[in-house]
Amino acid sequence: MSTRQSLSHRVFSTIFVVAIIAILLFMIAGTAYLQSNLIESTRRELIEETDVVAAALEQTTGDKAFLDEVDLDDSRLTLLSSDGTVLYDNVEDPEDMGNHADRPEIRAASLYGTGSAERSSTTVGETMVYEAVRLSDGRIIRLAKPQESYVAIFARLLVPLLALGVVAAIVAWFAARRESRAIIAPLLLVDLDHPKDNLEHAYAEMVPMLERIENQRQELKRQMRVLADNDRMRREFTANITHELKTPLTAISGYAELIASGMVEDEADKQDFAHRIHMEAGRLTSLVNDILTLSNLDEAEHSDDAGALETLGSREPVDMARLIDSIYQRLEGVAAASDVTLSTSCDPVVIEGVPRLLDGLVYNLVSNAIRYNRPRGSVEVGCGLDGGVPFVRVSDTGIGIAKDEQDKVFERFYRVDKSRSKMRGGTGLGLAIVKHAALFHGASIKVESELGEGTTITVRFPGPFDGAAA
Repeated sequence: MSTRQSLSHRVFSTIFVVAIIAILLFMIAGTAYLQSNLIESTRRELIEETDVVAAALEQTTGDKAFLDEVDLDDSRLTLLSSDGTVLYDNVEDPEDMGNHADRPEIRAASLYGTGSAERSSTTVGETMVYEAVRLSDGRIIRLAKPQESYVAIFARLLVPLLALGVVAAIVAWFAARRESRAIIAPLLLVDLDHPKDNLEHAYAEMVPMLERIENQRQELKRQMRVLADNDRMRREFTANITHELKTPLTAISGYAELIASGMVEDEADKQDFAHRIHMEAGRLTSLVNDILTLSNLDEAEHSDDAGALETLGSREPVDMARLIDSIYQRLEGVAAASDVTLSTSCDPVVIEGVPRLLDGLVYNLVSNAIRYNRPRGSVEVGCGLDGGVPFVRVSDTGIGIAKDEQDKVFERFYRVDKSRSKMRGGTGLGLAIVKHAALFHGASIKVESELGEGTTITVRFPGPFDGAAA
């Protein structure tokens, strides 16, 4: 059975069961109502008969003889003294009957002049209805009539009630089938692939569900796009790594082969080739180190495992001014060789972070600023607090970055100056490391640049270290 058929069957079953229960309740309530009306009719009849008998007793002197002649069909007639002693009964011998002063109808008649009651008789299936009237001399005349109980009435009406129930059940079956189809129809028309198209004709109660399905579909599409983008980036990254690794390896292999084959005899050429092998090996080492750093950052970003975080190092307070001074000393010679002036302008600020990552973040920003600068250009590195927010800023007078490329420069292996990128050196992963190191520390990156006028990159951190010195 399909899902839709199963749903239709459940709705039909529910409606039919409810209809059957309603029929049964109607039969029970109808029987109770019928019994109540019969008892009320019997009580009115008894009141009239009791009033007639009481009026006649007030006018006669031969009570027993008169009562013997009274024909009341199935009514039971009892005459009692004011203290409840039975003086006459048309069914049983008065001497065998106990005192009736405690009977509800007798007590009520003694106090108020009339009394009524109903209670089950010793006869199974009967309810006795009593009506009593006090005479002027204090005696009490009581009439009683048997009335079928609820069970007896229900049993007597069982056959016609069952016949009526069967007819009603058949009608309910067809009605339930028709209504279940009408209820299910809008549900069967729902297109879960396009939930919004069903909002106009759907039940109001279904609208939140359809909107939620649509939101989930959109979120799923977004996640699918992200996965597709990640897969594309993974393939591109793999292809770029392969290409970038092949270049120094090919150079190293070529130079080494020339030396090993004896084709290079001049000592100066050998030293030149050895120097080139050393440079390519250094480039290869830098590339592998950058790849490992990015790999560790990726794993830390997408994993809650403490072990993945430990590979990057532990967090501790880092004096950014001292860190920048260390980087200045390491890159001062590089800047001088590129005819670039390197300077620092730092205010005291301490950031809680991973020293190795913060060092890599600032080092790559400064290294890039030197690499893509102009002859006789300048690079300024600064840090401090801006409105209570720690920052690191690197400004240069280099070639600048076009507006449409400012978001791309942090992609892996993306180079702004593609025509001279190899000549400028670098692995193409520096700014990617900057981006992921900033994300790891919850920092934001702002790029301000104009082509030919230089670039300023500002990294803002969440907050200063609580233990920072004043």
